[in-house]
Amino acid sequence: MKTLLFLAMCAFILVRVCVQALRRPSTRLYSIDAIVPAYNEAPCLERSLTSLLQNPYVARVICVNDGSTDNTAQVLDALQAHWPGRLVAVHQSNTGKGGALMHGLQHATAEQVFLTDADTHIDPRGHGLGHLLDEIERGADAVGGVPSSSLQGAGFLPHVRASLKLPMIVIKRSFQQWLGGAPFIVSGSCGLFRTSVLRKVGFSDRTRVEDLDMSWSLVAQGYRVRQSVRCVVYPQECNTLVEEWRRWRRWIVGYAVCMRLHRGLLLTRFGLFSILPMMLLALAGIVLTLQVWFGAALLHGPGGLALSVMPLFWIGIVMLLAVISAIHHRRAWLVPAAAFSMLYVLLAYAIWLMHGVAGLFTGREPLRDKPTRYPHVVE
Repeated sequence: MKTLLFLAMCAFILVRVCVQALRRPSTRLYSIDAIVPAYNEAPCLERSLTSLLQNPYVARVICVNDGSTDNTAQVLDALQAHWPGRLVAVHQSNTGKGGALMHGLQHATAEQVFLTDADTHIDPRGHGLGHLLDEIERGADAVGGVPSSSLQGAGFLPHVRASLKLPMIVIKRSFQQWLGGAPFIVSGSCGLFRTSVLRKVGFSDRTRVEDLDMSWSLVAQGYRVRQSVRCVVYPQECNTLVEEWRRWRRWIVGYAVCMRLHRGLLLTRFGLFSILPMMLLALAGIVLTLQVWFGAALLHGPGGLALSVMPLFWIGIVMLLAVISAIHHRRAWLVPAAAFSMLYVLLAYAIWLMHGVAGLFTGREPLRDKPTRYPHVVE
């Protein structure tokens, strides 16, 4: 039953993607200001900012050096000298990402601002920002794109992550848009906002997931939040399991804390179909997984336990989905890499058990850990 439901969801999303594919991007070039917060981003900053500066929809790029302790400031100043008038370099003491974004917003003059991360690459030749802008022109106040994965210079774990990340985000957020009226999140790596709306609502550093907090605040205040699958960007992934654990812990505990902060949303349409299902599916998955493992081990021994971790039929399903990522990234080995994707499911389950449930009741979050950056971003 679960498999049939999942396949039906995929078919439905395929139809919606085909409908969106017929839409034309906006023709309003140089109408967006991009804001990029940067803390110790020297290895990847130049390439990421250059991709934005070369994008025909971007009028100016505002990069806020949030008290970096590496040579981010020097890289930023050198790049500003090469792009006078197009790149605005802002230096400040460390405030956190939310504070850096709000400082950058003070320098914005365009009617729309695009928020992204310093490790994120966007195709300068693509029309992704044009599709986000088209949603704004259709009445949206904020619209999110799709964060995929940067794989140049990346190791094994980023490839496993990338094998399913793109199709799964498209499926989940498209369904959230349809059922819940808005996507679960406008990702901090890919979001376009009306400047006036962003100034009214503002970012906060009261959580470690400021993009999720902002997205839910917009919905709570009645703003129109939309999702576009036509804008894909490429943030870097974690190369070690330790860094991946810390990042997913921040995401999951931050999600739990945001449910406390926005508990008034939980029983609304958005809460019932966009917020709660993520947690309920995770908790149900934990219970069912433990039951299956116990039963398999009891009946079939270690061999049955190993097979129950990732049934062969589901390996086939995820490898089929990974074909989408393999074509998009032009990397055929993403298909077999998807067979290891259960690692991320188990990672999420473990973090929910060890930290997520506690965060839901205590409202406490771990410190924000920064992944190691590498100097290559996707071509």
